[in-house]
Amino acid sequence: MPRLQSGVWKHFTPAIKDGRETFMCNYCSRTYTKNATKMQMHLDKCKEYSVISQQSPGPDGGSSASIPVPSYSFLPSAAHGGQFLIDSVDQRSQAYADECLARAVFASSSNLSLVDNIYWRHFFGVLRPAYCPPTREALSSHLLDCEFDRVQSQVHEAIGKADCVTIICSGWSNINETGTIIYIVATPSPLFYKCTKTKEYTNPNKDIAEELKNIINEVGPQKVFAVVTDDSPEMTAAWAEVEEAFPHITAIGCTACGVQHLLNDILTQPSMKALCRRAEQVVRYVRETTVLAEAFRCCQTTKIRNHSANRTSLSLPTDDWSSVVNMLNSLIEGQKSLQDIALSPTLDVEASVRATLQDASFWKGLCSSRNLLYLIGNYIDYMKREDAVLSSVVDMFSQLRYQFGASLSESVLHITEQKAVMASLDRCQEFCVKPIHAAAYMLDPKHVGQQTLSGEQINGAYYVISSLSHHLNLDEGKVLGSFARFSAKQGLWKGAGIWSSCQHVSASTWWKGLCSSEPISAVAFAVLQIPPTAGACEQLRSQFNYAKTQGCVSADRVPKLVAVQVNLKLLEPSDASEFTPLESEDDTKVPFQSNTEDSEEMG
Repeated sequence: MPRLQSGVWKHFTPAIKDGRETFMCNYCSRTYTKNATKMQMHLDKCKEYSVISQQSPGPDGGSSASIPVPSYSFLPSAAHGGQFLIDSVDQRSQAYADECLARAVFASSSNLSLVDNIYWRHFFGVLRPAYCPPTREALSSHLLDCEFDRVQSQVHEAIGKADCVTIICSGWSNINETGTIIYIVATPSPLFYKCTKTKEYTNPNKDIAEELKNIINEVGPQKVFAVVTDDSPEMTAAWAEVEEAFPHITAIGCTACGVQHLLNDILTQPSMKALCRRAEQVVRYVRETTVLAEAFRCCQTTKIRNHSANRTSLSLPTDDWSSVVNMLNSLIEGQKSLQDIALSPTLDVEASVRATLQDASFWKGLCSSRNLLYLIGNYIDYMKREDAVLSSVVDMFSQLRYQFGASLSESVLHITEQKAVMASLDRCQEFCVKPIHAAAYMLDPKHVGQQTLSGEQINGAYYVISSLSHHLNLDEGKVLGSFARFSAKQGLWKGAGIWSSCQHVSASTWWKGLCSSEPISAVAFAVLQIPPTAGACEQLRSQFNYAKTQGCVSADRVPKLVAVQVNLKLLEPSDASEFTPLESEDDTKVPFQSNTEDSEEMG
């Protein structure tokens, strides 16, 4: 029987047994330690291994490998009584399979160690016995590089086809510490463009501005209409430079970041901090005192049996605002059980905790404070939604101011603290609402006829519309005339049908699809595609953290991995034909080749 000169390893599947690396024969399942000589000797004597094909030049000049595999009931030769099939994989097929596997692993954010798992390797062997999947090292190196280059090419192509885009950037650590700043280009799909390390910036204010201007020039200044950043001083300091270099571009702050500052200002007020400390003291004391924790659990079980309420578990706060709300809410829901425990003569409760649980003002403060935090928190969550639009920011602050006063007056905050919070609300609105927000509000068909803007905001909106008209080489008079007809519901907008349609599509789609003949359409389409937050960057943050904790690639290659993972999901092919490999006319592919008679003769 001929002996293989090389490639013995592909006939064995690696595995870990009792802490040692072993190799299992793909044909008879015999296992060996790592010893090429013994493994080759085994192949020479293996009864199941009856056909060996030397590597030979393929039609494309490459090499091909043939591997005999047992015939299962679902394989063609089994129907004819054969025992083995010959599976052949040429270099081109191997490379294409590696590419497809890598893409599937990246797109699904799977751990790269998947290809080292014995069960996955066995699965690949069942599908294509001769195919040898790439190692994790190959996935994290040249295969990642190739896929990154391919995906980045698609990103640039998508940006090139877009009529208008927005640059979004955000960093989640102090600029003076080692962190990452993410840059996204929204088309409106948020495509991950690049990222930089904050330690690379010697003059953060100027360097970030230069980075933004470079990206704008790379993307094409004529199609960029806005830059959205977080609220860090280094980011906001870059706004003026960007707007000076590109007068038609508006730099705006992330609305969710602005409202988050308002929430943080409320939580740092002395009265609110004191209330939260008392609440946390109660929660910790009950949770950490075994007898009281058991008594609380029994009370909750009784409530469930009596169908008087759902089970409640006391929650401790973390760094997130929602955890503070959850703590307050858990106390409110468990109020009766906690007060029953405090009044129980058989339970020894610390005097300060007992006094807190019997204090009516404490419970009133919990309810009013929870409602106030809920109010602000719900607006943060609303603005972080993927369907949040720029035009809703003006309306959000209108509603927030209307509801905020009453909730604030009922809270535990003193008069001076309430004034400080109202001042924070003013700063928040000043940061979040710019003339382009007012323009978006006036151009959104869902808000036509709703007059909530001040005269100053309306004038600012007119200025934005006029400025963008000049940038787009449109006749300003015709644009404003078109805008007047839109506001008065005349001409194209006279019928009721066109207004009802705006409830079923996005505002930008409505303008481009139904009103493209109007001069104002191009301006409206550009403005209404601008996202109100830098939420896309925040979502990428979790992706970065996940990739780092998995340890799939080295730290310097994490950005490449995340870029591929994120952008692949946004650039999924719409046609299965895009998966078809290119083949020359000379290429012939026979996935399975019956060689039953030859196998029997060699046996």
